Amino acid sequence: MTRESSFMGLRPLNRQRAQNLMQAAGLDGIVLIQPESIIYGAGARPGSAAGWRRAGAAFLIVPADASEPMTAIVGDFYVEEFGAASGIGDVVPFPVWVDLIDIASVRGRSLVDRLSAARPSEQVRAKPATFDREESFSLLADTLVRRGLGAARIGTEHAFLPASDAACFTDACPNVRWSDASGLVSRLRMIKSAEEIERLSSAAQAAEAGARAAIAHIRPGCTADELFAIFRRASTQRAIELGYPDPAYPVGTITIGPGATGKGRPAERGDIIRLDLACAIDGYVSDCARTAVLGRPSEDQKAIHEALHNAFESGLELLRPGVALKEVHEAAMRSMHAQGFDMYCRGHFGHGVGASVFVEEWPFIAADETTEIEPGMVLSYELPWYVRGLGAFMVEDQFTIGRESIEACWALSRELLICD
Repeated sequence: MTRESSFMGLRPLNRQRAQNLMQAAGLDGIVLIQPESIIYGAGARPGSAAGWRRAGAAFLIVPADASEPMTAIVGDFYVEEFGAASGIGDVVPFPVWVDLIDIASVRGRSLVDRLSAARPSEQVRAKPATFDREESFSLLADTLVRRGLGAARIGTEHAFLPASDAACFTDACPNVRWSDASGLVSRLRMIKSAEEIERLSSAAQAAEAGARAAIAHIRPGCTADELFAIFRRASTQRAIELGYPDPAYPVGTITIGPGATGKGRPAERGDIIRLDLACAIDGYVSDCARTAVLGRPSEDQKAIHEALHNAFESGLELLRPGVALKEVHEAAMRSMHAQGFDMYCRGHFGHGVGASVFVEEWPFIAADETTEIEPGMVLSYELPWYVRGLGAFMVEDQFTIGRESIEACWALSRELLICD
């Protein structure tokens, strides 16, 4: 059985949670502008115009009152598909560069007659090269007034907002009290829906199949490119077996040898091999890593990996609901220093995962991160160390946080993997 791989029916946004967060922030609503956030909020892709990553290419208006419907503003070419995928009834179109004309229900003697009837000459207007930013912001202003939000307190995503577009919000909507809702949106996306967790878990399973295949191929003379090609084929096949026929996107890095960065050299006996591998399904990206050695590891290599593994386990004991992420970081760092590696210094030990352009999402397992772990989070927890002269070492797993337990997404051992 295959799955629909177009976000159809995927509605991760929890409106009640959004209402609670907006009320706590004193907001009457938020306007989502980042393409990934609009997909998250609507469960539908906002169209190719969003690929320019400019404000005005699409908007999703989310009122604080969870009982009030959302409104989307998207390019006219995408309206029908967006409405069907999202279930949002209030979708406002604006013109984009693509010419779409509907003659499905028009009768006429010739093609030109039907086309002319569908669009009389007096209705012909010039198309923008991409989209008309002024027009889309004008529609935003009109829509906010229509929705009773014309003078409201509204947040948007300043962390995404290009500087050249920032003034458009106040120019188009001078009565709106705009504020930065980037942190609020991140906090919303921090908790995953069951559908998001399923995609992240499937992506991790696909990546693990690829990692196992690559590890089985490690031998003298193999290269990082060869191992990654094996990983790509096996992970893609596993994604298909899991019911995702559309392309899965295997990504990641394989490093061979003592250089610790880059792809490294063709493998030689005694080389450390880092496999930091991921797979994207429907835009949701997993993130796990293992370290292997070709042949017998040196005492120094064993010491580094054992210390990282022990520190990983120390932090893992605290990776549970109610614990501040900084406590996990502190426990892992304390373990590394207690084992004699007081020179070890790393900014974070992992991060959230989801459907972002970059695999690493807020929040981070960092020394100053006071955010508490909650059920529904999916976190990649990692302890890497890059030691030129020995190699790149990494222990990383993706964990789904439940109410009573946490679940690792890979079954592959986190011990140093010996490849003969």
